Amino acid sequence: MKLKLYWQDLLDLVYPPLCMACDQRLFREEDQLCLACSFDLPRTDFEKFLENPVYRSFIGRFPLEYAAAWLHFEKGGKVQNLMHQFKYKDQPQLAVHLGRMLGEEWREASICKNIDLIIPVPLHPRKQRKRGYNQAAKIGEGLAEALDKPLVLDQLKRQVYRRSQTREHRFNRWSQVKSVFVLEKPEALKAKHILLIDDVVTTGATLEACLQAMTDIPEAKFSVLTLARA
Repeated sequence: MKLKLYWQDLLDLVYPPLCMACDQRLFREEDQLCLACSFDLPRTDFEKFLENPVYRSFIGRFPLEYAAAWLHFEKGGKVQNLMHQFKYKDQPQLAVHLGRMLGEEWREASICKNIDLIIPVPLHPRKQRKRGYNQAAKIGEGLAEALDKPLVLDQLKRQVYRRSQTREHRFNRWSQVKSVFVLEKPEALKAKHILLIDDVVTTGATLEACLQAMTDIPEAKFSVLTLARA
């Protein structure tokens, strides 16, 4: 053990681990984020009330038990920087860490406490091969670990490849994703309360399309949780 710590200290001296948000050197007890940045993340507190802005955005679109986002996304802010790191800079462990942080902070919140399983918004296989992983699944991995809930990766599939829709109008985004997702075996999820997880919610079109694809699950209930809200 002492030898292992010695080599780790030597490695850290040559390649010091840096905070993913501020680039400051991390201390040994810190992981991915320094304590200051972990504390300073712009939390929404949406877990404290049902009719928060994310939940309200789905009223009249899809019946949900709960819906929320953990952090506020601001252009040029820390959350954008972190999301850029795990989506485009090959940092899947950061997504896992943030999912774990979310789960640890919201473990007793109704949206996390009352679910049976977690399903991440899937990527098309072509895009996942290019990126190397699905960032929503990595967030779900950390969340599932913290909540001790199963993460289901083999049911909801993305069957159509689409380009990035970041700049699309809400109606255009919905028209492009409404037939993109398919559910493999609805009966396997009968009577489950499903938490659909993604990295960010903007218009909610992608999340709504996923939910619509799961409407054939008998007696199921649904909630939505994202890392951030833009």
